[in-house]
Amino acid sequence: MKTLLFDIDGTLIVTNETGTRALEAVLRDQFGVVRPNLEVRFGGRTDRSLLNELMLINDIKPTETNFDIFTTEYGAILPKVLQKCGGSVLPGVEALLTRLRLHQDLRCAIMTGNLKATATQKLRHFGLRGYFDDIFGGDFDSDRRHLARRTALYLRGAHGHQATDGTIVIGDTPADIVCGLDIDARVMAVCTGHFDRQTLETAGAHVVHRDFSDVDRVYRWLTQ
Repeated sequence: MKTLLFDIDGTLIVTNETGTRALEAVLRDQFGVVRPNLEVRFGGRTDRSLLNELMLINDIKPTETNFDIFTTEYGAILPKVLQKCGGSVLPGVEALLTRLRLHQDLRCAIMTGNLKATATQKLRHFGLRGYFDDIFGGDFDSDRRHLARRTALYLRGAHGHQATDGTIVIGDTPADIVCGLDIDARVMAVCTGHFDRQTLETAGAHVVHRDFSDVDRVYRWLTQ
């Protein structure tokens, strides 16, 4: 059975900087940072890497205790910020996922830099959680390649060695492409985030689409 590993932010949904606003609130309200510094690169990173850097540049010791506090409070506030800030499911996503779920030889899962808990919250908020069997998040790994390897190891352990045969990674950043190539997966990229076609092709994507609007074309490539 082929496994499809989808990214979330910028690939399936846009959240109108919901995560940024939630992180700012945690830094201010939980850690007492009067003017939170959020000048870090967000795209394609794991939350383990992102939160550690945010703690460092805001003069918070990046200990496991503080990381646990950060993730707990972030998870608690995110649903409220999602309700306030909105966002949307990107074009073609629901139609594509509906068709893929009907395919008996496909396993759809999430592989994202988000924490598993906040990834779940985002998917539920936008009505997408039911399309995916598993969620693999960035709770433990600062490097997206390590996340990909951990995901592949789990799939083989849970579903047999052939579980990663023909795996496809779907995302919108060069980081998604790099982690897919690292586990010998094919990679589909979409220009729905902050990167253009040339950048994604140069990073090594096997195919690049503007978005998922052409559901038939995307479906054929994923199921061939």
